[in-house]
Amino acid sequence: QVVCRREEHTSTTAMRAYGKGSEIWPECNEEPIDLSASFPGGKIPSAVVDMLESDSSNISTSNPDSTIITATYDGNSQKIKTTGRKRRAVRKTLSHILKSAAKASSRRASETTTAIDRTPAVLAAMLIGTKCVSLKSLTVVLAISTYFIGLASWCAAPKSSGTVSVINVSDVHSASDMHSYDHVNMPSLPESKHVPNLVANPLGLSLTTSNIYRLWLRLGAILGLLLPALALSLSIVGSKYPPMGLGAFIENADHVRRSLGDPLFLLCFQAITEGVSRAALLPLPMRILVPVVYNTVRLTSLHAWAFPATGSTIPASLRILGVTNLLYWYANLFLFLIPVGVVRYLRAHFFCVEAVEVTVRKGGNASVGLLP
Repeated sequence: QVVCRREEHTSTTAMRAYGKGSEIWPECNEEPIDLSASFPGGKIPSAVVDMLESDSSNISTSNPDSTIITATYDGNSQKIKTTGRKRRAVRKTLSHILKSAAKASSRRASETTTAIDRTPAVLAAMLIGTKCVSLKSLTVVLAISTYFIGLASWCAAPKSSGTVSVINVSDVHSASDMHSYDHVNMPSLPESKHVPNLVANPLGLSLTTSNIYRLWLRLGAILGLLLPALALSLSIVGSKYPPMGLGAFIENADHVRRSLGDPLFLLCFQAITEGVSRAALLPLPMRILVPVVYNTVRLTSLHAWAFPATGSTIPASLRILGVTNLLYWYANLFLFLIPVGVVRYLRAHFFCVEAVEVTVRKGGNASVGLLP
């Protein structure tokens, strides 16, 4: 642990306010500052420790503009006199280390979010090509896509341009707050551009790595994607190759295909929109809105599949599959997306992007949403 403390010396710079481009705020603290608090896990890199030790051995004790630094390594305390030049060198080095860590975190987040799976797009194109999608579903997808494009444009548009009006001193959190800047309507990352873990994974690591969550996703993939795609494949192949007898159990195949194809088509476009929103780094409230909207819209087509009109030719086995899908997506919307997903995404956006400092009550992190 390294503790830095000023003793019996007040520099003239302590009486001057920081100007544009300053990186430390406030300029001076009366209380001791732990250098280890600036590094992940409170562990100071060995390179920084070596640099401080090498600098302390080359400092002249006759320089009047000096500051005494009390450094503690493994319980052994020693006092070192540093010059203003050395202090600036230390500050510059630490600033470089912290900025490099922030850039690396942002780069890792961008690398992991730019990869978009093309499988949903290929499947959606196949559904359109085989005439398994109704005109109503195509119109709905076009309207939803236009809506989200408009929201994304609004989020990225400049909110205002001008000088910040500071009413209270407590509103100033950095020197850059005193200068002109442009703000977007809804930022997706903090001003520092550092990507906190809560923004990268708003649902939380404990939930996304749990067996129950993984089982729930796999069940949704089987019910909503694999089984309907298999039934459509059998219908299409059976209609094109009658001797195989695969489509013999389905009458009026076109109606059945659209009943199964519409929910599957909407699910594919949901996956496409979610991938694009992650790659474009849209704000978290916009990203959680994608599955909520598509899940809600898909319930209508699932109702038509599970409870068709009288005289429908949909086989009983496919109706049972439709009812199962309807129950699953109702549960997904009202038991997971709204009470858990929406709450955690909005909390992550407020905590990590909008707010400067947040104090959570005791046990507050464990009671967000229905799941721990």
